[in-house]
Amino acid sequence: MRRKSMRWAMAGLLLWAGSAQAGEWRGYLSLGAGMALDRLSEWNAKGAAINAYFGVEMPIGLSLGIYGEAAETWGQKFEDIQHDSSRVQLDYRQYGMEVRFRGFRDRMISPWLAVRLARSASKPQTPNEFGQLVRQEFQAMSAAVRGGFDVWLGMNWGLTAATSWQWCDVRYEKEAVRECTRPINSILVGPTLRF
Repeated sequence: MRRKSMRWAMAGLLLWAGSAQAGEWRGYLSLGAGMALDRLSEWNAKGAAINAYFGVEMPIGLSLGIYGEAAETWGQKFEDIQHDSSRVQLDYRQYGMEVRFRGFRDRMISPWLAVRLARSASKPQTPNEFGQLVRQEFQAMSAAVRGGFDVWLGMNWGLTAATSWQWCDVRYEKEAVRECTRPINSILVGPTLRF
């Protein structure tokens, strides 16, 4: 019974993908700017973020693309003997691959969900075991879950608003163990182009 259900589901998906309503292949290019927020850790860092995405979408709404993002965030103040008072910094740069699924691709408002795997380089300034802020440099694999929507203002251009939860974009050293910070949330808005 289970195999029969799977066959029907696959047949339905193939018929839908091959239908005239499924549309054509498309390309997307989007740029964004906004905020990166460290909502879950004790440092409460926040700051500016920018991103870029370029992808190719199949007629069924599934796309694969390349993605880049950079952020500089500042958080909680620490008293430091050398610098009097300094703030935690959680800065990162990343680039990687993103898979998106877009619903309602021909509507004026087109929502999508995505997962991303990226290479992330971070240079956090975090407190060491003596409470002094130290700058460190790390490279790691990071992952993210993203969601957003495009609002099409013309046939080929519009605005994209997106949010993501990102894991391991920033690493730091705590008691001689390298750990990822808690997930960072980013909120970005910017122009998008489809072709």
